[in-house]
Amino acid sequence: MTRPDRQNDKGLLGRMASEASDRVLDIVDPNVVLDHVDVDALLEKVDVNTLLERVDVNRLLERVDVNALMDRVDVDALLERVDVQDLVERAGIPEIVAESTSHLTGSALDLFRRPIVGLDEIAFRAANRLFRRDVSEYPSGPGELISWVDDKLGTEKGVKTGRYAGPLTRLLAVLVDGVVATFGFTLLVAGVVFVVRLFAPDFEMPQSTGIVYGVSLVVWCFFYLWASLAVFGKTIGKMILGVRVVSADGKIVLTGRQPLIRVLTYPLSFVLFGLGLLGVVFNPHRQAWHDRFARTAVVYDWGSRTASMPTPLADYLARKGAGTD
Repeated sequence: MTRPDRQNDKGLLGRMASEASDRVLDIVDPNVVLDHVDVDALLEKVDVNTLLERVDVNRLLERVDVNALMDRVDVDALLERVDVQDLVERAGIPEIVAESTSHLTGSALDLFRRPIVGLDEIAFRAANRLFRRDVSEYPSGPGELISWVDDKLGTEKGVKTGRYAGPLTRLLAVLVDGVVATFGFTLLVAGVVFVVRLFAPDFEMPQSTGIVYGVSLVVWCFFYLWASLAVFGKTIGKMILGVRVVSADGKIVLTGRQPLIRVLTYPLSFVLFGLGLLGVVFNPHRQAWHDRFARTAVVYDWGSRTASMPTPLADYLARKGAGTD
């Protein structure tokens, strides 16, 4: 047992120490003390991991009133400080939407294109076999372009980008362009007639306008084809069928004169019962007359997507290809 006199002595000393501490704190300025404290050295001696391990996070969160905390947050003021446009751009949302839309559109067109690619191969092989020509010796596309595509996309057989386009694909592209050009010309004429009648109600159109319409249609088709090739390297019909026009040596960008020469010599391929178009099937580079004049070629433009056909057509062509290589 502790002696009573020792307890009294301890209590007396404790009270004296407490009173001395209070007097010291009254005299000493805490700011002066803090100015002499090396906070960096003090923090270096603190083991943060040990400190965090001793913190009971669950109990701490239980004592936090989340609703009261949210009530004190000014959401409107917080949102005003957020640059939503910059946040969306940093997240890459526009690129994601554009890529998804492009992929969806391309996938829908692929359902239409793939069987045509298969029929292209059948027509090309059948016509050349009829004349006993070995198509395995033909190049699959312009050498420079093929090397670039294979380097970027790999050598997967289903990838048709950069390979020479077949006759059926090119024929359908021409038909689509004919419809587009005719429809565009009709809208143009309707617009001109509307404007004329709007500003000159008493004006009457001439009765014999057939020649004028015919010449105007030819000029419109020339402008449509030339502008499309010069700016985009493809027309609307070629875009839908997944092909484009490139230089014969494989350069993607056409020179200034190539689109013009190609369009000017285009009718020559159709004269003499279309003999100028036979090169699309029998020429090693699948060039029609207007392609040879302009030193151009038409290739598939599918991007990284494959143009492989559904079975059994794909299997049949694969077997035939393996047998001739």
